[in-house]
Amino acid sequence: MYIFKKESDIVKIWNQTIVKNLKNSGLIKKTDNILDYGCGLGTWDNEASNNGIFFNKLYLYDKNSEIRGQCKKNYPNHTVVNNISSELDVNLIFSNSVIQYIEINDLKKLFERFNTMLKKDEMIIISDIPRYPRVLECILTFFSNFDLFKTQVKQFLKPEYRKTDFYRHSIKDLETITKNHFRLTKIKNIDPNKNRDALMFKKIK
Repeated sequence: MYIFKKESDIVKIWNQTIVKNLKNSGLIKKTDNILDYGCGLGTWDNEASNNGIFFNKLYLYDKNSEIRGQCKKNYPNHTVVNNISSELDVNLIFSNSVIQYIEINDLKKLFERFNTMLKKDEMIIISDIPRYPRVLECILTFFSNFDLFKTQVKQFLKPEYRKTDFYRHSIKDLETITKNHFRLTKIKNIDPNKNRDALMFKKIK
C-alpha cells in the first residue's frame, strides 16, 4: 500500500529480509506466478535472474496510480498491472504491510475476490500483520527494536500517516472470515518484526 514518498533504510532492509525468508521457506516454487497486492514501493528484487528460479512471473499491483507508474520504472523485469481480476494468471497472492489499512468488510470482499482468482491448494501469504493497536505497538517496539521505533515515530509525525485508518485483525477474526474457502496457518520465520505475524491461507475448494 502506498503511503510514503520513500521508504526508510530499515524498512528496505526488512523487506529484503522478508524476501530472503520467503526464498528459504520453500513456500514459493519456481513455477509460481505471484501477485503482490498493495506492492507500494516494492518488496522484491528487480533481478531478472529471479524469474524461473525463485518464481516464474511476478505481477505488482497497488491501488495508487502514482506508485504503479513508479514501479513500472523501478521494476522493468516484472509486470505492473492496473487492476486485478480472475483473468490474471496467478496461483499465489502475496501482500505485505497492507492488511492493517483495510476495514473488515472491505477485507471480506478482498478475500472473496482472491478466492475467485485461485484454485484448490493455491495460497495467499500475508506478512506484517499487527498484533496490537498502533500506539501500543510503537511502545512495545521501543523495547524490541529501537531503530524501528525511531522509524515509527517519524511516521506518526507525518500528517498523511496519522490520517490513515489502522485496523488490528486478530488471527481468529481472519480465520472466521476466510474459513469457507481457505485454511489458515501461521508461518514462522518470515516476518522480522516480533510484534507482527505472517499467515498463509491455503484454498480448500
